[in-house]
Amino acid sequence: MLVSKRRLAPLCGPKHSLGNVECALRTNLYALRIGFWLAVLLFVWGCAGEPPRRPPALPMPPPPPAMLGPQEAALDRAIQEFYGASYKSGGTTPAGVDCSGLVQTAFLRAGVALPRTVAQQFREGQSVAVSEMRFGDVVFFNRFCQIKRYNVFTAGIVNPALADEVCHNGIYVGQGRFVHASPKGVFVSRLDAEVWRVSYMGARRYLPY
Repeated sequence: MLVSKRRLAPLCGPKHSLGNVECALRTNLYALRIGFWLAVLLFVWGCAGEPPRRPPALPMPPPPPAMLGPQEAALDRAIQEFYGASYKSGGTTPAGVDCSGLVQTAFLRAGVALPRTVAQQFREGQSVAVSEMRFGDVVFFNRFCQIKRYNVFTAGIVNPALADEVCHNGIYVGQGRFVHASPKGVFVSRLDAEVWRVSYMGARRYLPY
């Protein structure tokens, strides 16, 4: 800044024809330009020095329960096999699967035959309260889960009939988590996340305990 003052000082004084006010304005303008370009250089240098961010990693598969019966163990093996699989509408294999296809195939490995669609599966089994859910129970959701950022502000413009239409499900794995197949693939989500909390319809139990 000392160099800047030395360069700017001769612009004003009795030897120059500029008036004192105009001279001061030009001096301030010159200083602002220098400050602006210094700020630009510092910004560019800071961006160039920022390390690239790594893409978010997929959550790890859920750990199996401490005590597993034969059917639970078979169901857990099926979940582990499908974890990370791609989504495919109508699919029932690790090469591509949808939500009800995952539930149907996983339970078939455990010796339980279920119908194919989410609505049909919702009509099967025993209803279970959230406080009593355990590994292997199946959780169901209405179409609100397909609406981004559904809340009290958007509730007034959403068709209420969607609340009664079950359209998605997944397998509860404990600790408030469930594994399911969505357009992002087969992965684990938390039941207390807003999208699942507002669209939750209930849980069904198919395994005998």
